[in-house]
Amino acid sequence: MPVILKDYTWEQNQDQVIVRVPFPDNRLCRKEVFTSAQLLKINKFPYYWEILLRYPVQEEASRCSLLENEVIFQLQKTESGQDWEHLELDCPKAERRRLKEELLADHQKRLEEKSKQRAIEKDQKKKDEISKQIERDSNDRTEAERLLEESKKREMERMEQARKKVLPRRDTPRPQPFKKPLSVMPSIRQSGAVQVTFTKRNFVTPKRESMEPDEQEWIRKQSLARKAVGFVDDGDLRPEERNPEWLKQKGDSFFQQKNYLAAISAYSAGIRLAKEYYSLYLNRSAAHFALENYQRCAEDCSTAFDLLQPPVEANRKARVACLARRGAALAKLGFLRQGFEEMVAAAKLDPDNDGLRAEVQMLQQKVEQEDSD
Repeated sequence: MPVILKDYTWEQNQDQVIVRVPFPDNRLCRKEVFTSAQLLKINKFPYYWEILLRYPVQEEASRCSLLENEVIFQLQKTESGQDWEHLELDCPKAERRRLKEELLADHQKRLEEKSKQRAIEKDQKKKDEISKQIERDSNDRTEAERLLEESKKREMERMEQARKKVLPRRDTPRPQPFKKPLSVMPSIRQSGAVQVTFTKRNFVTPKRESMEPDEQEWIRKQSLARKAVGFVDDGDLRPEERNPEWLKQKGDSFFQQKNYLAAISAYSAGIRLAKEYYSLYLNRSAAHFALENYQRCAEDCSTAFDLLQPPVEANRKARVACLARRGAALAKLGFLRQGFEEMVAAAKLDPDNDGLRAEVQMLQQKVEQEDSD
Protein backbone atom coordinates (compact mmCIF):
# COMPACT_ATOMS: atom_id res chain seq x y z
CA MET A 1 0.00 0.00 0.00
CA PRO A 2 1.48 3.42 -0.92
CA VAL A 3 2.51 5.91 1.73
CA ILE A 4 0.80 9.25 0.99
CA LEU A 5 3.08 12.22 1.70
CA LYS A 6 1.13 15.13 3.15
CA ASP A 7 3.94 17.24 4.56
CA TYR A 8 4.86 20.17 2.33
CA THR A 9 5.32 23.94 2.58
CA TRP A 10 4.87 26.70 0.05
CA GLU A 11 5.54 30.38 -0.35
CA GLN A 12 5.14 32.94 -3.12
CA ASN A 13 6.55 36.21 -4.42
CA GLN A 14 5.58 38.51 -7.27
CA ASP A 15 6.64 36.04 -10.00
CA GLN A 16 6.99 32.59 -8.46
CA VAL A 17 5.40 29.99 -6.22
CA ILE A 18 7.91 27.77 -4.39
CA VAL A 19 6.77 24.37 -3.07
CA ARG A 20 9.03 22.27 -0.80
CA VAL A 21 8.24 18.57 -0.33
CA PRO A 22 10.35 16.67 2.26
CA PHE A 23 11.28 13.26 0.82
CA PRO A 24 13.07 10.67 3.00
CA ASP A 25 16.10 8.92 1.53
CA ASN A 26 15.86 10.93 -1.67
CA ARG A 27 17.04 8.77 -4.61
CA LEU A 28 14.53 9.98 -7.14
CA CYS A 29 15.08 10.04 -10.88
CA ARG A 30 13.45 12.45 -13.29
CA LYS A 31 10.83 10.02 -14.59
CA GLU A 32 9.48 9.57 -11.04
CA VAL A 33 8.63 13.28 -10.77
CA PHE A 34 5.79 14.59 -12.97
CA THR A 35 5.25 18.30 -13.61
CA SER A 36 2.71 20.03 -15.84
CA ALA A 37 0.94 23.38 -16.02
CA GLN A 38 -1.43 22.54 -13.13
CA LEU A 39 -0.50 19.07 -11.80
CA LEU A 40 2.53 18.08 -9.69
CA LYS A 41 3.23 14.47 -8.73
CA ILE A 42 5.95 12.32 -7.09
CA ASN A 43 5.60 8.55 -7.43
CA LYS A 44 8.35 6.33 -6.01
CA PHE A 45 7.18 3.18 -4.31
CA PRO A 46 6.07 3.12 -1.57
CA TYR A 47 5.78 6.95 -1.45
CA TYR A 48 3.20 9.02 -3.34
CA TRP A 49 2.49 12.77 -3.40
CA GLU A 50 0.16 14.72 -5.67
CA ILE A 51 -1.27 18.22 -5.83
CA LEU A 52 -3.63 19.97 -8.23
CA LEU A 53 -2.65 23.65 -8.38
CA ARG A 54 -5.23 26.39 -7.89
CA TYR A 55 -3.97 28.28 -10.96
CA PRO A 56 -1.99 27.07 -14.00
CA VAL A 57 1.70 28.03 -14.22
CA GLN A 58 4.18 28.51 -17.07
CA GLU A 59 5.40 24.94 -17.56
CA GLU A 60 8.43 25.75 -19.72
CA ALA A 61 9.70 28.43 -17.34
CA SER A 62 9.20 26.39 -14.15
CA ARG A 63 11.93 24.25 -12.54
CA CYS A 64 12.18 21.19 -10.29
CA SER A 65 15.23 20.50 -8.07
CA LEU A 66 15.94 17.09 -6.48
CA LEU A 67 17.93 17.80 -3.30
CA GLU A 68 19.26 15.39 -0.67
CA ASN A 69 16.18 15.34 1.59
CA GLU A 70 13.55 17.31 -0.29
CA VAL A 71 12.12 18.19 -3.70
CA ILE A 72 11.70 21.88 -4.57
CA PHE A 73 9.30 23.10 -7.27
CA GLN A 74 9.93 26.66 -8.54
CA LEU A 75 6.72 27.51 -10.42
CA GLN A 76 6.51 30.58 -12.66
CA LYS A 77 3.20 32.45 -12.36
CA THR A 78 1.27 33.14 -15.55
CA GLU A 79 0.63 36.71 -14.33
CA SER A 80 3.21 38.70 -12.38
CA GLY A 81 1.84 39.98 -9.08
CA GLN A 82 -1.01 37.44 -8.97
CA ASP A 83 -1.89 36.60 -5.33
CA TRP A 84 -2.58 32.92 -4.57
CA GLU A 85 -4.88 32.56 -1.55
CA HIS A 86 -4.40 28.78 -1.56
CA LEU A 87 -1.96 26.45 -3.29
CA GLU A 88 -4.40 23.62 -4.07
CA LEU A 89 -7.56 23.72 -6.12
CA ASP A 90 -10.61 22.95 -3.98
CA CYS A 91 -13.13 20.93 -6.01
CA PRO A 92 -15.19 17.69 -5.78
CA LYS A 93 -13.48 14.37 -6.42
CA ALA A 94 -15.26 13.79 -9.73
CA GLU A 95 -14.24 17.22 -11.02
CA ARG A 96 -10.69 16.65 -9.73
CA ARG A 97 -10.48 13.30 -11.56
CA ARG A 98 -11.74 14.88 -14.80
CA LEU A 99 -9.20 17.72 -14.58
CA LYS A 100 -6.36 15.26 -13.93
CA GLU A 101 -7.32 13.21 -17.00
CA GLU A 102 -7.46 16.35 -19.17
CA LEU A 103 -4.11 17.59 -17.87
CA LEU A 104 -2.44 14.19 -18.41
CA ALA A 105 -3.91 13.89 -21.93
CA ASP A 106 -2.76 17.41 -22.80
CA HIS A 107 0.71 16.70 -21.42
CA GLN A 108 0.94 13.45 -23.43
CA LYS A 109 -0.14 15.29 -26.58
CA ARG A 110 2.60 17.90 -26.11
CA LEU A 111 5.19 15.15 -25.56
CA GLU A 112 4.13 13.45 -28.82
CA GLU A 113 4.34 16.76 -30.71
CA LYS A 114 7.84 17.34 -29.33
CA SER A 115 8.84 13.81 -30.32
CA LYS A 116 7.56 14.35 -33.86
CA GLN A 117 9.38 17.67 -34.08
CA ARG A 118 12.63 16.05 -32.94
CA ALA A 119 12.16 13.33 -35.57
CA ILE A 120 11.58 15.96 -38.27
CA GLU A 121 14.66 17.91 -37.17
CA LYS A 122 16.72 14.69 -37.09
CA ASP A 123 15.51 13.78 -40.59
CA GLN A 124 16.31 17.26 -41.90
CA LYS A 125 19.75 17.09 -40.33
CA LYS A 126 20.45 13.82 -42.15
CA LYS A 127 19.28 15.33 -45.44
CA ASP A 128 21.53 18.33 -44.88
CA GLU A 129 24.45 15.99 -44.16
CA ILE A 130 23.79 14.09 -47.42
CA SER A 131 23.64 17.36 -49.39
CA LYS A 132 26.85 18.59 -47.79
CA GLN A 133 28.60 15.26 -48.47
CA ILE A 134 27.51 15.29 -52.12
CA GLU A 135 28.67 18.91 -52.41
CA ARG A 136 32.04 18.02 -50.84
CA ASP A 137 32.47 15.10 -53.22
CA SER A 138 31.62 17.35 -56.18
CA ASN A 139 34.10 19.98 -55.00
CA ASP A 140 36.79 17.33 -54.53
CA ARG A 141 36.27 16.04 -58.06
CA THR A 142 36.33 19.58 -59.47
CA GLU A 143 39.54 20.34 -57.58
CA ALA A 144 41.14 17.08 -58.78
CA GLU A 145 40.22 17.90 -62.38
CA ARG A 146 41.63 21.40 -61.99
CA LEU A 147 44.91 20.10 -60.60
CA LEU A 148 45.11 17.56 -63.43
CA GLU A 149 44.59 20.27 -66.05
CA GLU A 150 47.24 22.44 -64.42
CA SER A 151 49.64 19.50 -64.36
CA LYS A 152 48.99 18.83 -68.05
CA LYS A 153 49.52 22.48 -68.88
CA ARG A 154 52.83 22.62 -66.97
CA GLU A 155 54.00 19.45 -68.71
CA MET A 156 53.15 20.86 -72.14
CA GLU A 157 55.01 24.07 -71.32
CA ARG A 158 58.02 22.06 -70.12
CA MET A 159 58.07 20.01 -73.33
CA GLU A 160 57.71 23.16 -75.43
CA GLN A 161 60.67 24.77 -73.67
CA ALA A 162 62.71 21.58 -74.12
CA ARG A 163 61.83 21.54 -77.83
CA LYS A 164 62.99 25.13 -78.26
CA LYS A 165 66.30 24.35 -76.58
CA VAL A 166 67.22 21.60 -79.06
CA LEU A 167 66.21 23.53 -82.20
CA PRO A 168 69.30 24.50 -84.27
CA ARG A 169 70.20 28.16 -84.18
CA ARG A 170 70.02 30.01 -87.44
CA ASP A 171 72.51 32.71 -88.27
CA THR A 172 70.99 36.10 -88.78
CA PRO A 173 70.96 36.80 -92.51
CA ARG A 174 73.23 39.62 -93.65
CA PRO A 175 71.55 42.66 -95.13
CA GLN A 176 71.62 42.65 -98.93
CA PRO A 177 72.82 45.75 -100.80
CA PHE A 178 70.08 47.82 -102.35
CA LYS A 179 69.52 47.07 -105.99
CA LYS A 180 67.84 49.33 -108.38
CA PRO A 181 64.60 47.72 -109.58
CA LEU A 182 64.59 46.52 -113.17
CA SER A 183 62.28 48.07 -115.57
CA VAL A 184 61.07 44.62 -116.69
CA MET A 185 58.69 42.86 -114.23
CA PRO A 186 59.54 39.18 -113.50
CA SER A 187 57.06 36.56 -114.61
CA ILE A 188 54.62 35.07 -112.07
CA ARG A 189 55.74 31.76 -110.63
CA GLN A 190 53.56 28.69 -110.99
CA SER A 191 51.60 27.66 -107.86
CA GLY A 192 51.93 24.20 -106.35
CA ALA A 193 51.25 22.11 -103.25
CA VAL A 194 53.87 20.87 -100.79
CA GLN A 195 53.24 17.37 -99.44
CA VAL A 196 54.22 16.90 -95.78
CA THR A 197 54.12 13.53 -94.03
CA PHE A 198 54.33 12.96 -90.29
CA THR A 199 55.51 9.96 -88.35
CA LYS A 200 52.71 8.33 -86.35
CA ARG A 201 53.34 8.86 -82.64
CA ASN A 202 51.56 7.42 -79.56
CA PHE A 203 52.92 10.16 -77.26
CA VAL A 204 53.10 13.93 -77.66
CA THR A 205 56.89 14.13 -77.30
CA PRO A 206 58.94 14.72 -80.48
CA LYS A 207 60.69 11.74 -82.05
CA ARG A 208 64.16 12.97 -81.14
CA GLU A 209 63.16 13.35 -77.43
CA SER A 210 61.24 10.10 -76.99
CA MET A 211 62.36 6.68 -75.90
CA GLU A 212 60.56 4.46 -78.40
CA PRO A 213 61.13 1.06 -76.69
CA ASP A 214 60.02 2.33 -73.27
CA GLU A 215 56.91 3.98 -74.72
CA GLN A 216 55.87 0.82 -76.56
CA GLU A 217 56.39 -1.23 -73.39
CA TRP A 218 54.16 1.17 -71.44
CA ILE A 219 51.40 0.92 -74.08
CA ARG A 220 51.62 -2.89 -74.04
CA LYS A 221 51.27 -3.03 -70.21
CA GLN A 222 48.27 -0.68 -70.20
CA SER A 223 46.55 -2.75 -72.88
CA LEU A 224 47.10 -5.94 -70.87
CA ALA A 225 45.70 -4.27 -67.73
CA ARG A 226 42.51 -3.23 -69.55
CA LYS A 227 42.06 -6.66 -71.10
CA ALA A 228 42.51 -8.29 -67.67
CA VAL A 229 39.13 -6.89 -66.56
CA GLY A 230 37.50 -8.05 -69.77
CA PHE A 231 37.22 -4.74 -71.60
CA VAL A 232 39.42 -2.85 -74.02
CA ASP A 233 39.61 0.82 -74.92
CA ASP A 234 38.32 2.48 -78.07
CA GLY A 235 41.62 1.95 -79.85
CA ASP A 236 41.11 -1.83 -79.72
CA LEU A 237 37.46 -1.75 -80.85
CA ARG A 238 36.19 -2.36 -84.33
CA PRO A 239 34.04 0.43 -85.87
CA GLU A 240 30.79 -1.46 -85.17
CA GLU A 241 31.87 -1.78 -81.50
CA ARG A 242 31.75 1.99 -80.98
CA ASN A 243 27.98 1.75 -80.65
CA PRO A 244 26.50 2.69 -77.18
CA GLU A 245 23.88 -0.07 -77.50
CA TRP A 246 26.60 -2.64 -78.18
CA LEU A 247 28.53 -1.37 -75.14
CA LYS A 248 25.38 -1.69 -72.99
CA GLN A 249 24.89 -5.29 -74.12
CA LYS A 250 28.56 -6.04 -73.44
CA GLY A 251 28.23 -4.52 -69.95
CA ASP A 252 25.08 -6.60 -69.32
CA SER A 253 26.99 -9.74 -70.35
CA PHE A 254 29.83 -8.91 -67.94
CA PHE A 255 27.29 -8.21 -65.17
CA GLN A 256 25.66 -11.64 -65.66
CA GLN A 257 29.13 -13.18 -65.38
CA LYS A 258 29.59 -11.21 -62.09
CA ASN A 259 32.54 -9.37 -63.65
CA TYR A 260 31.32 -6.08 -62.18
CA LEU A 261 34.48 -4.03 -62.85
CA ALA A 262 34.35 -4.91 -66.56
CA ALA A 263 30.61 -4.08 -66.62
CA ILE A 264 31.28 -0.63 -65.11
CA SER A 265 34.04 -0.06 -67.70
CA ALA A 266 31.70 -0.98 -70.57
CA TYR A 267 28.82 1.18 -69.29
CA SER A 268 31.20 4.13 -68.70
CA ALA A 269 32.52 3.84 -72.28
CA GLY A 270 28.92 3.91 -73.53
CA ILE A 271 28.15 6.99 -71.40
CA ARG A 272 31.09 8.83 -72.99
CA LEU A 273 29.44 8.25 -76.36
CA ALA A 274 25.80 8.87 -75.32
CA LYS A 275 25.41 10.95 -72.15
CA GLU A 276 21.58 10.99 -72.43
CA TYR A 277 21.17 7.16 -72.50
CA TYR A 278 19.53 6.50 -69.12
CA SER A 279 19.89 2.69 -69.28
CA LEU A 280 23.69 2.97 -69.11
CA TYR A 281 23.50 4.92 -65.82
CA LEU A 282 20.81 2.62 -64.38
CA ASN A 283 22.71 -0.59 -65.22
CA ARG A 284 26.00 0.88 -63.98
CA SER A 285 24.29 1.68 -60.65
CA ALA A 286 23.51 -2.04 -60.27
CA ALA A 287 27.20 -2.92 -60.79
CA HIS A 288 28.24 -0.27 -58.23
CA PHE A 289 25.71 -1.68 -55.75
CA ALA A 290 27.10 -5.18 -56.22
CA LEU A 291 30.60 -3.85 -55.43
CA GLU A 292 29.20 -1.95 -52.36
CA ASN A 293 29.98 1.43 -53.98
CA TYR A 294 26.70 2.77 -52.56
CA GLN A 295 27.49 6.48 -52.99
CA ARG A 296 28.25 5.98 -56.72
CA CYS A 297 25.14 3.81 -57.04
CA ALA A 298 22.91 6.58 -55.62
CA GLU A 299 24.48 9.19 -57.94
CA ASP A 300 23.91 7.04 -61.06
CA CYS A 301 20.28 6.37 -59.99
CA SER A 302 19.70 10.13 -59.59
CA THR A 303 21.16 10.86 -63.05
CA ALA A 304 19.04 8.12 -64.67
CA PHE A 305 15.89 9.36 -62.88
CA ASP A 306 16.50 12.93 -64.12
CA LEU A 307 16.77 11.60 -67.70
CA LEU A 308 13.42 9.75 -67.37
CA GLN A 309 11.42 12.91 -67.95
CA PRO A 310 8.59 13.52 -68.57
CA PRO A 311 7.16 10.69 -66.41
CA VAL A 312 4.96 8.51 -68.63
CA GLU A 313 3.72 4.92 -68.55
CA ALA A 314 6.45 3.85 -70.99
CA ASN A 315 9.23 4.70 -68.48
CA ARG A 316 7.37 3.82 -65.25
CA LYS A 317 9.24 0.54 -64.66
CA ALA A 318 12.60 2.28 -65.16
CA ARG A 319 11.63 5.01 -62.66
CA VAL A 320 10.60 2.33 -60.16
CA ALA A 321 14.03 0.68 -60.52
CA CYS A 322 15.79 4.04 -59.99
CA LEU A 323 13.84 4.85 -56.81
CA ALA A 324 14.11 1.35 -55.33
CA ARG A 325 17.85 0.99 -55.94
CA ARG A 326 18.58 4.53 -54.69
CA GLY A 327 16.53 3.78 -51.54
CA ALA A 328 18.48 0.56 -50.94
CA ALA A 329 21.81 2.39 -51.42
CA LEU A 330 20.82 5.19 -48.99
CA ALA A 331 19.75 2.60 -46.41
CA LYS A 332 23.14 0.87 -46.78
CA LEU A 333 24.83 4.27 -46.21
CA GLY A 334 22.96 4.61 -42.89
CA PHE A 335 20.23 7.02 -44.04
CA LEU A 336 17.32 4.70 -43.16
CA ARG A 337 14.52 7.26 -43.24
CA GLN A 338 15.55 8.64 -46.66
CA GLY A 339 15.90 5.10 -48.01
CA PHE A 340 12.46 4.22 -46.62
CA GLU A 341 10.87 7.25 -48.33
CA GLU A 342 12.47 6.32 -51.67
CA MET A 343 11.24 2.72 -51.34
CA VAL A 344 7.70 3.88 -50.50
CA ALA A 345 7.70 6.10 -53.62
CA ALA A 346 8.81 3.12 -55.73
CA ALA A 347 6.09 0.90 -54.23
CA LYS A 348 3.42 3.52 -55.05
CA LEU A 349 4.51 3.49 -58.70
CA ASP A 350 4.37 -0.34 -58.79
CA PRO A 351 1.70 -1.40 -56.24
CA ASP A 352 1.60 -5.01 -57.50
CA ASN A 353 5.28 -5.65 -56.74
CA ASP A 354 5.41 -7.97 -53.71
CA GLY A 355 9.18 -7.61 -53.41
CA LEU A 356 8.93 -3.82 -53.01
CA ARG A 357 6.23 -4.17 -50.34
CA ALA A 358 8.48 -6.54 -48.40
CA GLU A 359 11.39 -4.05 -48.63
CA VAL A 360 9.13 -1.22 -47.41
CA GLN A 361 8.02 -3.25 -44.37
CA MET A 362 11.61 -4.21 -43.52
CA LEU A 363 12.85 -0.60 -43.73
CA GLN A 364 9.85 0.64 -41.74
CA GLN A 365 10.75 -1.71 -38.89
CA LYS A 366 14.35 -0.50 -38.94
CA VAL A 367 13.25 3.18 -38.92
CA GLU A 368 10.90 2.59 -35.98
CA GLN A 369 13.63 0.75 -34.09
CA GLU A 370 16.06 3.62 -34.74
CA ASP A 371 13.51 6.19 -33.51
CA SER A 372 12.84 4.19 -30.36
CA ASP A 373 16.58 3.97 -29.62
